[in-house]
Amino acid sequence: MEADLPPPASALMEELVEEVLLRFPPADPSRLVAAALVCRRWRALLAGPGFRRRFRELHRSPPLLGLLCNSPTGARFLPSSAFRPPGLPSTADGLLRGWRALDARHGRVLLRWDPASSVSGGSCPPLVVWDPITDQRKDLPPLLWAQYPYSWNAAVLCSAGAAGCDHLDCCGGHFLVVVVGTNSKEMFAHVYSSESGAWSEATSARHPNDSIDFAPSALVGNALYFAFQMDGAVLEYDLGTREMAVIRLPPHCFSWQRIALTATNDGHLGFATADRSAIYLWKREASSQGGDAHWAQTRAIEHAKLLPAGALLAFPDVVGFVDSIALIYVRTADGLFTVDLKSSQVTKVSNDTGFSGIFPYMSFHTPALGVLSAGERPSAGT
Repeated sequence: MEADLPPPASALMEELVEEVLLRFPPADPSRLVAAALVCRRWRALLAGPGFRRRFRELHRSPPLLGLLCNSPTGARFLPSSAFRPPGLPSTADGLLRGWRALDARHGRVLLRWDPASSVSGGSCPPLVVWDPITDQRKDLPPLLWAQYPYSWNAAVLCSAGAAGCDHLDCCGGHFLVVVVGTNSKEMFAHVYSSESGAWSEATSARHPNDSIDFAPSALVGNALYFAFQMDGAVLEYDLGTREMAVIRLPPHCFSWQRIALTATNDGHLGFATADRSAIYLWKREASSQGGDAHWAQTRAIEHAKLLPAGALLAFPDVVGFVDSIALIYVRTADGLFTVDLKSSQVTKVSNDTGFSGIFPYMSFHTPALGVLSAGERPSAGT
């Protein structure tokens, strides 16, 4: 009986190379680009679906590649890594002129065309779902309003839902776009499915006596949440039942404070807000007595211990929350800052204070896919 022979040295070396490449930080895709240029064997390894799958499964949480910020002239992409969207010319300074970001989730960005924030012609402004990594754009068909809306907002998400997808590599699959709004009579919702290529009929609910804010939404389980502008409340849209409800914020005066909605690590709805002295984190919890859910404050972070003195000359404003990495965006008199809730590290992102919306873009990026030319097939001997 022949003894088991060890694998050839070349096979062992290739396994070691893959194990090393798998541990490259996903937030720095330029390192994978450099590795793909070493030789054709490495390129073939990095471009293979097996490597991409293992890379995502190992790191689990998609990295923060950049930030879409709405400015008066359009949505601007501020990179948080070496990644730059290929569809943005290097001379454009990351600006999508004339487009505004509405949402960024599951590797996709939802854009609307209407720099003046106006609604005309009885229809929703043109909407586009954009993949910044591949630069693929899907134009959505016009959505005709049944009645002129006083306010509206929208969100994009993978259509598989939390139970059917881990959202690590789903940006090329089917997606949903949910539009919610208010008019003179009611609040309403429409859903676009990329699978059917059409908008659903409107569902409606009792008027909330408030307007929906153009602020980032939150996805918690099977429900989307949108902030209202003035009345200290949140709109809940159930993706399964397509029903809407209004959830009141804690019994404090939040009508003059901006909130950033989020999903907490244990699967609850949460939000962050600020006043002159601190940033406050809240979570909605189920009652232990079987009654209605209630709000609980989970943390208070004093500004003076984190932000530079110049940033506190005006009222700090929480404008974004990246739940998966516990990162808060705070707009101050001195610019835009991030606060890492785990390490308490503060980083200045931009000197600009004129952004009207902050949408973090998170996705895995394997740039080796674009390194191989369309007709190139690496041979086994190179």
